[in-house]
Amino acid sequence: MRVIHIAGVSGSGKTTFIRSLIPLLEQKGPTAVAKHLGHHRYSLEKGKDTTIFMEEGAHVSAGVDIEKTVVVARGLSFGDILPLLSSIGTEYLLVEGWKTQPLPKVAIGDLPGAAEVILSNPTAAEVIASLDLFPRYYSLEGLARKVQEGCTGGGVVLTGRYPVPDHAGNPESRREFYLRFSPTLHEISRVAESRPGGVRTMVHLHQGLLFGGEDGILVAVGAPTPADALDAFSSCHRHLLSALGTGSPHQG
Repeated sequence: MRVIHIAGVSGSGKTTFIRSLIPLLEQKGPTAVAKHLGHHRYSLEKGKDTTIFMEEGAHVSAGVDIEKTVVVARGLSFGDILPLLSSIGTEYLLVEGWKTQPLPKVAIGDLPGAAEVILSNPTAAEVIASLDLFPRYYSLEGLARKVQEGCTGGGVVLTGRYPVPDHAGNPESRREFYLRFSPTLHEISRVAESRPGGVRTMVHLHQGLLFGGEDGILVAVGAPTPADALDAFSSCHRHLLSALGTGSPHQG
């Protein structure tokens, strides 16, 4: 799930700009928008069953019709909604607000002192042309879903999460690790996926510095048979343990 952060002060035109991006991104894949409401409370429609269920103390209330689903959840943070949106198959997430989040961002209007700005007042077309500059987020469920969608004949999906070296909370050290280790993960995935039998493999580095939580490596392997899935996952496992010990890429 590619996360595109749109930031700007109130009245800068963030919402209008996001509206121009949505149809362009939807042409590429399922797109979601998450908006920070700040101190403005969202009012639920009085008398509706979904509202009544929340008033009675439900943690989550959902209403489903033939066109859409409405979900209201109690007390979720920005970090909590990311795995939810990834797990339902979102390919692109537009984030409005949350100016202080340490995400690479598009600045709309004047945004003095903003960090991680990679585009300032671009056109929608310029954002689409620059999608590779924005980070990806996956939950383990979202990664498994993507693997299963690309796996020949459905079959078996295996997943796992690996811890990474402790950088003692040093942001610069963590950023350096992200840049250095990402090519290694691509190679590990390529080697596992080169096996015969229609294997699909994804190895993803969760960047806790950007998305919260601990850094970690997520692995999802899909294959038509349990034996093929185990073989490919074992390949990822061996090379990951070796790479995490030496920090260098390995051949299979």
